[in-house]
Amino acid sequence: MSEGSLSRISILTVCMNRQLHLRQSAQHLSALSQHDEHLIVDWSSTAPLLRSELPSDPRIRLHRVEGESQWNLCRAYNFAASQSTGTILLKLDADSWLDPALDVEQLLQQAPIWLGAGSGGTAGQWLMERDAFDAVGGFNERMLSWGFDDKDLRARLVLHFGPQVKTLPPGSLHAIHHSDSVRIGGRLDQPTKSFVRHQALAALRASRLNNRLVAAECPWGRTSVSTQYQHVLGQSSDSVWRADKETIPQLPLSVDRSLRQQRRRTFWNVLLDIPDVAIAQLPLKLLPPDCSGQWRVRWWHWLYWSTVRRLLLLPVLILACLKGSGRLLR
Repeated sequence: MSEGSLSRISILTVCMNRQLHLRQSAQHLSALSQHDEHLIVDWSSTAPLLRSELPSDPRIRLHRVEGESQWNLCRAYNFAASQSTGTILLKLDADSWLDPALDVEQLLQQAPIWLGAGSGGTAGQWLMERDAFDAVGGFNERMLSWGFDDKDLRARLVLHFGPQVKTLPPGSLHAIHHSDSVRIGGRLDQPTKSFVRHQALAALRASRLNNRLVAAECPWGRTSVSTQYQHVLGQSSDSVWRADKETIPQLPLSVDRSLRQQRRRTFWNVLLDIPDVAIAQLPLKLLPPDCSGQWRVRWWHWLYWSTVRRLLLLPVLILACLKGSGRLLR
């Protein structure tokens, strides 16, 4: 960004069933004066996000995308970017906000791209010129759910812009801690029982592996074509959208088939601690593959997880205890 040029800063936030987090983060962001608009996209939340739930800040623009049964970070944020008006984009998830002391304009005078780092939900946030985001095509829309999307975007930005990619200073971002089930679109009011948490972890592991392989097999770039969206007819507002299913980027059949097998092995291995060799031999009806990232977990899976799985882990626990006792006796 050249000195003296006029810039318009758009904050991008997408929410799926995370209204409680968004109410907190939006209040923090509304207290800031550096941005020109805060574009919030409700990605088919079970209970639609209402404008009355958000601060009265006139810079807030609320859109809703209907018909999405699955959280998809890449498609969601590409849509948000396409609807924003800023020359500068600041991606902040529903649980994140910018530190008031950070001078965005000063950062952009030093470099056009600033990426979050560390843990606690700050790694996936970023600040960059729109031209930089467009130059690499945005997020890879062939990916599913959540995971590895930020690493893929970072790698393509570094490849394209090299030393112009910087890391946001420590303390630039704040985030609300939350569970894995919420991270992939689950409702905040769902119970956080052990089995639910373990199921969310298994889904995340499968999603991350899938997206890592997608980045390698089907790289994304400037010429890649993103999903197209249409206004939902009959709505009182033109801010309600629905994806044109025919335009959603698809994987080649051979790659899709291979990744479905990889996801199936990863999910059931993590959830039930069943070895890959055994999963390959068991019938699909017993351990089915996912349907667009959604897993059919039945009562017998919970029963196995609660009983047989724990019995199989008993020798490992005994060995761990013996190892610990051995250290004490030395």
